[in-house]
Amino acid sequence: MRLLTKSLARGTLALILAAVAVMSAAGSATASEVHIVQPGESLSQIAKKYGTTVADLQELNGLPDANYVRYGQRLLIDAGETVVPAPESGGEIVVLASESGGETVVPALKSAEEYQLYTVQPGDTLFRLAGKHGISLTKLMSINGFSEEEWLKLGQELLVPPALAPAPQPAHLISALQPAPPITGMQPGRTRPDVHTVQTGESLTDIAALYGVNPGALARLNDLQNSSVPETGLVLRIPSASGLELLEGMGQWLDPASYPTLTERWIEVDLNEQMAIAYEGVVPVRVFVISSGVGSSPTVTGTYSIWVKIAMQDMRGGSRAAGDSYHVTEVKNVQYFHEDYAFHGTYWHSNFGTPMSRGCINMTEEDAMWLFEWAAPTMYDDDDDGFMFSTDVNPGTLVLIHEGL
Repeated sequence: MRLLTKSLARGTLALILAAVAVMSAAGSATASEVHIVQPGESLSQIAKKYGTTVADLQELNGLPDANYVRYGQRLLIDAGETVVPAPESGGEIVVLASESGGETVVPALKSAEEYQLYTVQPGDTLFRLAGKHGISLTKLMSINGFSEEEWLKLGQELLVPPALAPAPQPAHLISALQPAPPITGMQPGRTRPDVHTVQTGESLTDIAALYGVNPGALARLNDLQNSSVPETGLVLRIPSASGLELLEGMGQWLDPASYPTLTERWIEVDLNEQMAIAYEGVVPVRVFVISSGVGSSPTVTGTYSIWVKIAMQDMRGGSRAAGDSYHVTEVKNVQYFHEDYAFHGTYWHSNFGTPMSRGCINMTEEDAMWLFEWAAPTMYDDDDDGFMFSTDVNPGTLVLIHEGL
């Protein structure tokens, strides 16, 4: 399989070079009723090219997944009819010999540099390489003829787009951001008027739900345990939307000399406090009570940056043999900052403030949504299947994770 993959990559590159070498000046050409999928093509692109629909192509070819076609796959376009593909920019057409001896008409690639060979390095995965080169996992698999994601072998050669261009503009600075809200909770002599008097039978979870706040933040602000039942008549402070008053209870603060940046947006995660803090430069703008990794799956520490985001996905992992397998569906607002470690919304527990995860940063769904919309990267690509990848021109927000002081 590895040798086949290597030959496939080299063969595809040769096909591209040959295609560029035989470009024709003809303004139009007639395509056969069979289309051979080219590197990087999606079903929607093919449908648009032939003036048909994705649904029609799916039905005609019995395709179970509209988001996946593989390089070299033969697709029936419209049985019994002759179609004229719309040429790409420049109107150039290339005629290539097909495996059956006939001819296949495809648009000419813009240049031989559209793809290049990449040699797999230690730690590479298809998913990480897709992010590094600014394309979707599905597209990278299609280019290299993979039917499913697989383990890569050191030294294996893959087809990838060229390295991304350097950033043409400086990093996003605080001066370009909207002003941060005032930190009223930290001003001396100020007390928040938002309070609640506990009624008979009310739990912290009930009160948190009443005000739409994180139950862990409510407990932390009032020096209570998550599972405690507060005494009737007790007056509780209710966390603000920003949660900045939670910083009052922190014993020690991170030295600004340790900040990864003094001008850009970044996120601090204090595993000892089980809190995450969003900064704009040196100014904290929002605080979250989180749940990090526990036991044999701790959260990593160090300085990272968000490398890919997706609004919703299923998550699975662990081992059935070890009895720790899991499969969680529709996890929202996922932001990966190191390999498969991520910030994400959590609906399966509300014990925030206590380590609960398998290494990720668990947040309430509301908190995760705010952080997802605030942090970078922020640009989608039509071919990235809902993922937002960090690039040189769209860098991910910095993340500093530590175990307290």
